[in-house]
Amino acid sequence: MNALSQIESNLQKFYQTHAALVSSPFITREGRVNSDLLESIGQTIKLRWDLRPFLDLGCGTGLLSTFARRKPGMYIGLDLNRHALFQSLQGGSVHFGQGSSLYLPFRDQSIGLLACVDSFEHYPDHRAAADEMYRVLRADGQIFLSVPTYSNVAGWVKKRMEACGRYAPNTWAPFDYWKAEEYEYFITPDHIRSVFSAAGFTRFSFTGLASELVYGLAPWLWHPQCPPFFEKVAIRAFRLFAGPVTRLFPHWSLHTVWRIEK
Repeated sequence: MNALSQIESNLQKFYQTHAALVSSPFITREGRVNSDLLESIGQTIKLRWDLRPFLDLGCGTGLLSTFARRKPGMYIGLDLNRHALFQSLQGGSVHFGQGSSLYLPFRDQSIGLLACVDSFEHYPDHRAAADEMYRVLRADGQIFLSVPTYSNVAGWVKKRMEACGRYAPNTWAPFDYWKAEEYEYFITPDHIRSVFSAAGFTRFSFTGLASELVYGLAPWLWHPQCPPFFEKVAIRAFRLFAGPVTRLFPHWSLHTVWRIEK
């Protein structure tokens, strides 16, 4: 087994037993899709939610299918693991499969919209994954990419937590009270542009999430020893300026969201 296959195998086993660490700003604490946020972000980056077929790469539990059902056409969820929810969610135009981001089981130029929501940072070979996305995406297709971003204070903390040995390399993330991930790459906007440009993509649009500016600049708020009171106060304070600051410095948010095209 080569190194990339070993990482994928470790990831597969890890997320079978650590489902709580599969986190995304587009999934609410109640376990539902945040449709309002998806629609709002889609308008900001001029994403066409109506493009089909819709491939959800690294789909996790498949909850994004409940949002995709709003428009006609095929939705396909693909993940390293087969999740229990697949059986109840599939049917009609909704399909699920098990597979790797490095070897997508689709024909060339067959996908209209490819969503990769908070899974790209876990892939063992970003260039290979971007190459596969380019191969399967139609000329008029779009990629919707959401990734944690470390061009902020959270990135400073990540570097130091891993450098000092408290966390193994590529494992620190602020999610779920700083619990170690199996593989969490240091993602920045420059990295995304570099990798996808090398794969052949030419058009990029991205934004940050104002609601996550507070965690990008103060990741200690999710530390297990941080009193909940401080998080509540910080959230209220950041609401006063998070919108305009995030528009000026989207990479300060804990996540960036992208529209990528050929």
